[in-house]
Amino acid sequence: MRIAIITSGILPVPAVLGGAVENLIDYVLEYNDATHKHKIDVYSAYSHKVRKHCALNSSSNHYSYIDTNTIKFKLGAKLYSYIGKHYCYNYKLEFFFEQVWKRMKHKQYDLIILENRPGFALKLKERTNTPIISHIHTNILYEATSTNIAIAKVTNRFLAVSSYIKSEILKVDTNSDVRVVYNGLDREKFKMNASSTISRSELGLKKDDFVAVFWGRLVPKKGIKELLEALYLLRDYQDIKLLVIGSINYEDTDNQSNPFIEELKQMAEKLNKKVMFTGFVPYNQIPNYLSLSNVAIIPSQINEAFGMTCIEACAMGLPVIATDDGGIRETLRDQKHILLHKSKDLSIQLKDAILEIKDNYSNYSGNRLSPLFTKETYVKSFYDNIEIQR
Repeated sequence: MRIAIITSGILPVPAVLGGAVENLIDYVLEYNDATHKHKIDVYSAYSHKVRKHCALNSSSNHYSYIDTNTIKFKLGAKLYSYIGKHYCYNYKLEFFFEQVWKRMKHKQYDLIILENRPGFALKLKERTNTPIISHIHTNILYEATSTNIAIAKVTNRFLAVSSYIKSEILKVDTNSDVRVVYNGLDREKFKMNASSTISRSELGLKKDDFVAVFWGRLVPKKGIKELLEALYLLRDYQDIKLLVIGSINYEDTDNQSNPFIEELKQMAEKLNKKVMFTGFVPYNQIPNYLSLSNVAIIPSQINEAFGMTCIEACAMGLPVIATDDGGIRETLRDQKHILLHKSKDLSIQLKDAILEIKDNYSNYSGNRLSPLFTKETYVKSFYDNIEIQR
């Protein structure tokens, strides 16, 4: 097939700046490059870091970039905000789509795949009869608004990252064709007992410390503040430490002023070096930090669509403490974990769960990457489920 993949318009593909969705797109493209099964055009935001990436040498995948950081793009987007037709997203994303359409409108595709931008289907259906598959990575179609119902009607098929997301889409339109395609993880990158390029001592951690680890964006909805409050409740346990990996965004933005991060660091200062902030860490370095840890904590305050961090933790052999929401329960199936309820006493629940695992560690060790969530399973499921009868 001749396939167009339209990305989110924020992070580039290949995933040189990270991003869970972008990494998953890379897996799909790597397989196609090896098998030459399809001709795929990828429409992506640009970063100078993609310039010499080996993926651009593919004979089966073609990358088309829109540089959203240029003055020309920003001025064009601003003008579009006044005169353009808007459907679902902010004017910059809608303008990104228009730039993509200029490049693809004269090409003949058998299929168009939208990566977490289901609203683009409304414009596409006005301009082409090409079948549309929308790959949904977050809970963005959760209520039956007029716009979401319209999106469901013009979308030929949805790929949902979990049964939870499938159920949310079906609440909008019970007749939608929705297939579950679980995310996958590269087990060669996330594997136990791999040698790490960093040591505990480099991070200010002792050999016998019991290290809890959090990684992700440092924003309120991820529950990081409640986790620091739990550490304060554990302040008398000198060997319990917290490793915090991430920044406010996908790139290293730690030097930017951010009141929430400042609040977190002020909280950490009261804990006598029990909390270590790494700042932004490239995705390929995350396993090095997880290998130094004892327990993974995912205290999300929102309904996570899938819970990729849970998969990564289990692949590294870590027990998991997580909030019981969204697709997280699916990702921890048959794994050693403690699920918590999102409530006002989340900090106390986190404190109790950390102590439970610390005091009974042998009962919680032994996690492994499930065959359901490997890169290979994901890619096979993805390609099996994009076959549409025209």
